[in-house]
Amino acid sequence: MLGSIFHLKSVRRSSNGQVWIVRMTLCSDDQHDLKQVLIYMKQQLGSGETDLETFGKLLWEMGKFDLAEKYFIRCLEQHPLNNPLLARLYEDLAKVAAQKGDYDKCMEWRQKAITIGPNQPTFNSNSKIAKPSSSIGKFIE
Repeated sequence: MLGSIFHLKSVRRSSNGQVWIVRMTLCSDDQHDLKQVLIYMKQQLGSGETDLETFGKLLWEMGKFDLAEKYFIRCLEQHPLNNPLLARLYEDLAKVAAQKGDYDKCMEWRQKAITIGPNQPTFNSNSKIAKPSSSIGKFIE
């Protein structure tokens, strides 16, 4: 499960030396020291729930742009076309593309966000994608 934390029991090689055997146990919610850190990160990154979007944002914050993009796309694929979350996901994908230096893809994702954004109830009219600019530099955060 996404966000699961394990306690490492042991690590050893198999008898033939080709396979590593890792023994772990799943920690309960109260058993690990990272609980407060995870709560803080969830609050900073989104709704407080651990979902694909939150995980994508965490990866993005870590500089893992390719992985973040994969999780955002996977999240997109799991939602129907009328889901209000789509505009935000397209916006996140545009930001990741910009961070990777892929400005064509950035503009492609932004265009999708603009196309569906105003029709979505949670679309923020103050968003940078709602106000096109003459400079792509103003799109990038």
